[in-house]
Amino acid sequence: MLSSTRVHPNQAVPRAGAVGNRPWERRPRWPGAAALAALVLPLAACGTGGIASGGEDSELITVVMEEPGDGVTEWRGDASDFEDHPYRPEGLRIEVAYPVFAGADAFAEGLAARVDQEVRDYRGASRDPVSLDVDWQVVAAGNGVLGVRLVRTEEDFHGLRQGYGTYWYDASTGHTAYSTELLADDAALEELNGIVRASFADEEAVDAQSLHPVVRTYDSMGFNADGDLVVEFDDGHLSPVVEGHPPSTEPGRMVAVVPGEEAEPLLSDLGRRAREASVAEEPVLTVEAPGAEPPAEPRVPGAVRAGDPDLDCSEAKCIALTFDDGPAATTPELLDTLAEEEVAATFFLNGNPALTRPGVIRRAYAEGHEVGSHNHLHEHMPESFEGEELAHQVAAVSAMVRRQTGHTVELFRPPFGDSSPEVLEEIGRQGMAEILWSQDSEDWTDLSRDEVVESVVGGAEPGAVVLLHDTLEPTVAAVPEIIERLRADGYEFATVSQVYDGPEAGKSYPPEGLSAPAGS
Repeated sequence: MLSSTRVHPNQAVPRAGAVGNRPWERRPRWPGAAALAALVLPLAACGTGGIASGGEDSELITVVMEEPGDGVTEWRGDASDFEDHPYRPEGLRIEVAYPVFAGADAFAEGLAARVDQEVRDYRGASRDPVSLDVDWQVVAAGNGVLGVRLVRTEEDFHGLRQGYGTYWYDASTGHTAYSTELLADDAALEELNGIVRASFADEEAVDAQSLHPVVRTYDSMGFNADGDLVVEFDDGHLSPVVEGHPPSTEPGRMVAVVPGEEAEPLLSDLGRRAREASVAEEPVLTVEAPGAEPPAEPRVPGAVRAGDPDLDCSEAKCIALTFDDGPAATTPELLDTLAEEEVAATFFLNGNPALTRPGVIRRAYAEGHEVGSHNHLHEHMPESFEGEELAHQVAAVSAMVRRQTGHTVELFRPPFGDSSPEVLEEIGRQGMAEILWSQDSEDWTDLSRDEVVESVVGGAEPGAVVLLHDTLEPTVAAVPEIIERLRADGYEFATVSQVYDGPEAGKSYPPEGLSAPAGS
């Protein structure tokens, strides 16, 4: 049986957990930490049925340490420690920390990379950012495993919110693992996603359909003192869409608890060892140096590769359908069509829609579509932005996508296809290729459904990158027939990266430039 719980606003912060009967008391560790008291509240069952036994503590990940000591030191940093980021807004307060374990230098490096990414993405994705705090707790230690929960508290234009990420260290190899690596494979993550969706089905404050089996949605998982799997979600991560506004942070931290016997078949070897370490009577905080090398390309459940991996566009007759300006209210209908037809597409997102519909981004990524940036604001970039503001415009959507999915964006399409050497240089500096198009559907000129179909099918060529808009109802309605007719003509549907065989950061594609002016 499974329970889902919410944390109610405007109550006191509880202890984050306990091992055995040892309570832990929370002490503020930097200015502003006391403000968290308004964010995280005692957990109460939601009435979804199948409530796990154990009372309030069953919803809490175990905690074995949250202050330096016993061979564990602490790294602490502020904004000056992250000067190499492409966008560095002035006046933003940053206070971050993570533990350093004796004998686990590789874990310190892994946690440092995670914290660096959190700071980078907070800077890029937030509207008028004010402050970011990252605190830590050790949630497992022993059996060759260490677990660290990072608690992120941030404030920006939209207020104060809290988020969580729990990371796991395999001492045998020196590998720092994401929470989804506690699970055996993608199938196990999909099964867990179904279980959690069902547990939230009757929750009015939760959009259960926004749950998708991606690494960033399931980025904080651990075990309670009974060995049950505890899955926790950031403030607002599962909240329903609010038009023109990021989803509300209420009801706060959401939790699903999967009893140990139900979770057991889903766990990897690391997950089973982590579970044993989480319920051990005494933590073992020091580890030996790794005896083996970490995996070069670890299989991370929930890290999705876009497109058909067996499709080779050097041999097949490929075409890429690309959709700009979303996600929009019409995008789910388009995703339904693409799923039914088993077609992968490429989506170029703008910042405000991405903030409004994060669940649609997660869905598109989970279903194997390629996700790129279409800039934060839909403006002519060369004449509208320069310097630090240009850096922010390029960074914003990439940060939003990574926060929702874990995916690092590699493709950038400037609005209207309007670029310049300075814009291209900034795109390349941030690790992305500039993607224009080779075929303009002209759907933006108020074409009807049938006119969109004839425009795409009539102009199709092998290797074409077709410009479309998922914000337009006639375009969405045209897609089924476009797919049918192009398939009948022998076309295979590919992502942009497959058509261009891995675009290189800092380069513009197609090399010959735009085929015609367009209203993208």
